[in-house]
Amino acid sequence: MVKSSQYLETIRHIARCGDCDALVAISKLEKGQHAECPRCHHDLQSQDRWSLRRCATIAISILILMPFSLTFPLLSVDLIGVKVDASIWGGIWKMATEGYPITAFMVFLTAIFAPISFCLAVIILRWCQIIKRQPRNLLIAIDYLKPWVMFDIYLVALGVSAFKVRDYATLKFDVYLIAFVATAILMTLLFAKINPRELWNDFYPQHLLLTPENAEKLDKNPPRFCHSCDYTFERPLYDRKKREVCPRCSSLLDKPATISLQQTWAPLLAGIIMLFPANFYPISYTFMNNVPTGDTLISGVITFVSMGSYFVAFVVFAASVFVPISKAVIMLYLLASIHFNWRHSIKWQMRLFHIIHFVGRWSMLDLFVLALMMSLVTRGQIINFSVGPAAFYFGASVFLTMIATTNFDSRLLWKIYDRQTK
Repeated sequence: MVKSSQYLETIRHIARCGDCDALVAISKLEKGQHAECPRCHHDLQSQDRWSLRRCATIAISILILMPFSLTFPLLSVDLIGVKVDASIWGGIWKMATEGYPITAFMVFLTAIFAPISFCLAVIILRWCQIIKRQPRNLLIAIDYLKPWVMFDIYLVALGVSAFKVRDYATLKFDVYLIAFVATAILMTLLFAKINPRELWNDFYPQHLLLTPENAEKLDKNPPRFCHSCDYTFERPLYDRKKREVCPRCSSLLDKPATISLQQTWAPLLAGIIMLFPANFYPISYTFMNNVPTGDTLISGVITFVSMGSYFVAFVVFAASVFVPISKAVIMLYLLASIHFNWRHSIKWQMRLFHIIHFVGRWSMLDLFVLALMMSLVTRGQIINFSVGPAAFYFGASVFLTMIATTNFDSRLLWKIYDRQTK
């Protein structure tokens, strides 16, 4: 690090990168700017965020629209003169009451519970800001909740369901679809304009950021970093068991590499095991005149291709087949790179990790389509629809691999790179 006085005057604070553990000097940012790590390009700080007051207003708007988006019909079909409506809650309830409660619970968590909890958390944060309280646990919880909010994926699932059912019955979109689309747009806006980790600086101003005045000490006493609240500091505190904890959020520091790897390997291997029955068992059954036809993940894609819906087939194939399998393969490769000290391109390794971390949640698309189809055509008519045994295994695989990528510590890859460049 350059230590000339002229350079240090331009630095606002010093921070460690949570992805590669590099020590980075960050200057004062103007509105709309963001600072990224020069080594791994991870976003360290951003001024492109809205105030908590505005975010809370959006969260309130979402909660007002939620009842219309979740319980009212979004689309309907005409089955032999009988109108059948499809709603998010109706599909989940039908799935739960017809023998698939665990699968229904997975859909409920990501489509209803997580979005509502996230919005409530933002509103409570704003209330804490008004009454000048410091919601340590809430700030930690909201960061964990964010990846599990999948309202945008449900919007795509709605389109896939419409394509899937249009050959069986007359399809009609209801007016409440406007509320659902508006909710999805507002949720996306809220995600883009709120940064839970930067809110720590607003609620805990007494925990000062590391300043250039401490630069002379950095070589002798490297600063520490907390992954839970993205806080860079000089010295940790100790809990009752004499373990090092973050002075700002009280989270445990420096988890041993063996523990971190175990927490990644365990859900990953369990998720890979779940992938086998998820791909070989039928994920859904369609009954025509009481004659069942089972569809696996890949046969569902083939059905869309035969219908001429090539784009929908591509979306379903990517979300249901390609993403889960490639995610497992890439995670195995990254973990093997750590265990066997493979000195491959760190740039590509990090790029692969960021890609699977971003797209992994989209695999829930199939379960959302199943929930909507249960609501639409499970009425004992000429056409009937039921969830297959593969649905549970597929949902469990998605959940487990998401947990694995969350627990993965990319700094272990950078340690190999640092040893290579020395």
